[in-house]
Amino acid sequence: MDNHQLELARQLHQDSHLLYCTPSTLTKTLKTMDLAVLSSFLPGQPKHFANFLDRALGVQ
Repeated sequence: MDNHQLELARQLHQDSHLLYCTPSTLTKTLKTMDLAVLSSFLPGQPKHFANFLDRALGVQ
């Protein structure tokens, strides 16, 4: 199944949602990181998922 957490971290880093580093680059990342470049996640809409589940399970 490969390492999906690593793939996700790399993608989120590319999308400016987090800072990604490896143990060998940790010191450099900590010294040079600029938290202002990070983007916030948009709030989720869990009600949409709940409605989908209700319909899928025949509850609604």
